[in-house]
Amino acid sequence: MAHDPVFDSTENQALLVVCARKTIRTAALVGIVWGVINLVIAVDAIRDNILNVGLLGLALLMLGTGVAALMRPSLHALLAEAIVSVLLFSWNVGVTALNASIGHTGNVNLHSLILPALAAVVFFKQYSKLGHLKKAIETMDSKTVQEASGICKQLFKTKLKESVDIAEASSKRCRLRFMSDSVFCVQRNLTAAFHLSRADFQQCIADLSRPKLRMVVRHPLGKVTYGFNKKNSAKIKSWLCASALNSL
Repeated sequence: MAHDPVFDSTENQALLVVCARKTIRTAALVGIVWGVINLVIAVDAIRDNILNVGLLGLALLMLGTGVAALMRPSLHALLAEAIVSVLLFSWNVGVTALNASIGHTGNVNLHSLILPALAAVVFFKQYSKLGHLKKAIETMDSKTVQEASGICKQLFKTKLKESVDIAEASSKRCRLRFMSDSVFCVQRNLTAAFHLSRADFQQCIADLSRPKLRMVVRHPLGKVTYGFNKKNSAKIKSWLCASALNSL
């Protein structure tokens, strides 16, 4: 995915790993829920046909991969969830085809095909999006990741009204902390976090003359757009002007 070169810095790579692990843990929770749902379905289906024990095995496998991804987030764990989702989809396709062939059309349920297909697409999409971070996720020091994660969470714990160096997007899903000549940006739930120099930050804002600013960032995990109200836009403009004067 095309992104700005600034995200290749060591600091931004650490923040990317934090966000990637958060994304994998979210996918893990989805996998656990999906596994439990299939477990309930399988237990009920075994009463009708003992062959449905195969579905029970896949449900337990889905549950297991979800727990593994939650405990130790990695791309391998995310890929395992995607593969098990494909197996669940294949199982349901086979059962649907079998019921249709023997005339049991009443047992054909399209939801049993759509949901597994959607789950597989979601898991593979996340795996593809995070693929370029595989090496960083595996090799980055855990202490560095924990420190970066702590800094990100602290930004949202700070009281906005008492902090002149913090601006918040209108959607309240993103906060900026202004430093001497750079900006630290964190999106709620750690779906994105990055550090930009004043110059790079200013390039992300197309029109500084507008009363309500709009910021567009080509982030490695997907383009993000933040809008700011007049009050927070004024904070941004004030900081940019002050930083520019200090650099003279």
